Amino acid sequence: MRPSWCSSTVGALLLPVLCAAQAPGYRLIYRLDIVRATSVERRTLATGEVGGSLDTGLRLSLRDPTVQIEALLGVFPEADSLTLTAEFFTKRRLGRSRRALPLWEQDGYTRFARLAWGDTARVYPLGPPRGAARESLWVDVVVQREPAGGETRPAETVTVLPGAGMEIVVEAVVRPRRAVVIFNLVRGAAVTGPRRYDLVPEGESRRVEFVLGPGERRVLEVSLVRPEPLPSGRDRTLALDADFVCLRVTEPATAQAGAAVQPAGVLCGRLNNVARRLPLAGGDTLVATFAWPGYR
Repeated sequence: MRPSWCSSTVGALLLPVLCAAQAPGYRLIYRLDIVRATSVERRTLATGEVGGSLDTGLRLSLRDPTVQIEALLGVFPEADSLTLTAEFFTKRRLGRSRRALPLWEQDGYTRFARLAWGDTARVYPLGPPRGAARESLWVDVVVQREPAGGETRPAETVTVLPGAGMEIVVEAVVRPRRAVVIFNLVRGAAVTGPRRYDLVPEGESRRVEFVLGPGERRVLEVSLVRPEPLPSGRDRTLALDADFVCLRVTEPATAQAGAAVQPAGVLCGRLNNVARRLPLAGGDTLVATFAWPGYR
C-alpha cells in the first residue's frame, strides 16, 4: 500500500539529519518512475536511480510548455523505516491574458511520508487527480539501502522514454564532507607538477609548495570553506549550491617572522573536475580542480 502524503511547514525536513551520514557501510538508493495518465492511456515517461551515502538527496526537474516542476527529496533513515520528505516548487500555465501574454500559477509546498525500506511512495506534484480528470502526473519513489564496502560518491542515471514530451532531469544532491583539490602553478610557459590534497570544508588550512625551477619556489596556504548562502529561498531549498566549495588562498608573509598572512583570493566551483584559475600577485596563476574523493 502506498502511504499518503501530508503537508508540513517544518523547513528542517529539507535534508537528512547529520547523524544519518555517520552510519557507515550502507548506500542509499532512490528508484523512481515518472508516469502520466490520460483517459486514453497510461505511459511511463522516464525511470531513474540516484545513489550515494545516507545523506544523499534527489533533485527532480520536470518541464514542458505548460508545466514546470522542481523538487528536492530527502530521507530521515531509521533502523526499520524512514521518513521521505520533499519540497516542491511548481508553475502551471493557465492560459493567456487579454494582451496574449502567458498566465502562470505558482506554488510551493512540503510533503512527507513514513514508510518501510523498499516501500513505494506515490507523489502527485500537481496534486491528486479530481474525479474525472482527463490527465494526471505522478512519481513513484522506492527508497532502499544496500550494504556497501564504503560510502562512495553520489551517482545518478535517468532513462527518458520515447514520446515523453518533457524535459526530465534527475540529480544526486549531497553536501561534501571532503573534497579532492588538485593544484598547479603557472608562471609564463612553465607549469609545476600537480599537487593533490584531500581537504575538509571549514577544516584546517594546508601549505602547498610549488617548485618552478632551481631556486624558484612559491608557498601558498589553502583551505576549503562553504560558499555564501544563496539569496533566493527557492535556490536554497533546492540546495542548488550543494556541491559547491570555495578555496581560500593566502600567502604567508616572509618579510619578517610573525608577519600577518596576505590574502590572495577566493576561488569557488563545483566538484566536477573542471580546472579553475586564480590570478596571483607577481603574474603567477593558481589552477585548482575540485573533485569528489573516490570513497567518502
